[in-house]
Amino acid sequence: MPVFFPFRALRPTKDNVEKFSAKTSDFKNQEEVLADMKSNAESYYYVTKQNLLSTLKKPIEHFFTIGAGFVKQKMDSGDLVRESIPCFYVYRQIDHATGRNYTGIIGLVDVLDLENNFIKKHEQTKVVREEYLYKQLHFTEVLGEPVLMGHESTLEINEIIAKATLTSPEYDFKTIDNKEHIVWLINTSEDLEFVTDKFAGIPAFYIADGHHRCASTIRNYHRNPEPINRFFMVFLLDENQFHIDSFHRLLHGLTADKLENLKEKVSPYFELEEYRKGELFIPERHSQFGLLTRDLSLKLTLKKEPKTNNPEAHLDVSILEKKFFIPILDIHHPRTDQRLSYFASSQDFKPVKKHLASGEIDMVISNFPISFDEVKLVADANKTMPPKSTYIEPKLRGGMVIQKF
Repeated sequence: MPVFFPFRALRPTKDNVEKFSAKTSDFKNQEEVLADMKSNAESYYYVTKQNLLSTLKKPIEHFFTIGAGFVKQKMDSGDLVRESIPCFYVYRQIDHATGRNYTGIIGLVDVLDLENNFIKKHEQTKVVREEYLYKQLHFTEVLGEPVLMGHESTLEINEIIAKATLTSPEYDFKTIDNKEHIVWLINTSEDLEFVTDKFAGIPAFYIADGHHRCASTIRNYHRNPEPINRFFMVFLLDENQFHIDSFHRLLHGLTADKLENLKEKVSPYFELEEYRKGELFIPERHSQFGLLTRDLSLKLTLKKEPKTNNPEAHLDVSILEKKFFIPILDIHHPRTDQRLSYFASSQDFKPVKKHLASGEIDMVISNFPISFDEVKLVADANKTMPPKSTYIEPKLRGGMVIQKF
């Protein structure tokens, strides 16, 4: 069974947390990140994104070392303060745009539990990304964003979280993306022991988001096997709280022959229905897909398939690979094929329609979201999902609770 420990976090003061914290490190819009850095010189991005400010061609280690200096400067000035005693941190994120909220606990887990499969994964990772995040961790000496993990729901854990939220919060602030972030401390010896003990009774934790960060902590420990490097920060959330969207598959650079006679090509695998011209059908259940090109809009429903014990094979994203990408588009390696990209189904679809109309995109395919139960089945079977199988929320904020190595 995995362990879960309190720790002495490094945190911005109440007055500084809104300015210092930043969007998730997985946030890919570099123009927006750079604009934020230029308008806010206090941001956690100054730890992880120093390279965006420079035109110099230097190794990334150079910029992460500058980031480490930024952390030291903030500690020396008193803007970042190390907790005097170990704590667990109850974190609630409220998305005021959707009305969803998520409440769980931040603490430390053991790298060895990852290797011993008490912490379970469902994605393959890229070596290049693992190495980049290892260097970020090793040279900045901080982990500023917890890995998101799920656990089975238990009444006692829910009760201790509810008890903590009755106290005065350490943080309560809103950000420009219309989200509210609230943090409470669990710091009495009795409550710390209770939380540690109750999580010790849970058979496994499941990585929801942050596989590459997990892989980077393994690298860090094996290359630098001091005890302090053996543990890393996670946000444990009741699995019933996750919100999972799908990713649209965007196809571009397709040759004319791949777009010809699509109805005839898909009919051996799917039942076809015409959909509103120029609109993408959004699936209402498993085994349904939407297909949109400049000329076609179709609703696809998978024809009956023989049953299999392989949980990964049942996923709609796997069905797309087997029944569409390989036989029709000749895409055998979706992780590396340059014709394939992804767009979260929860995002504004208008830009995609413009790219389709202009010819920058040739086709869009939608699929039904995967449930967290399906994620667990795949992880329990030691299988992995195709790339971009899930868009999981919440997306966590960086620099709010920090692990100092």
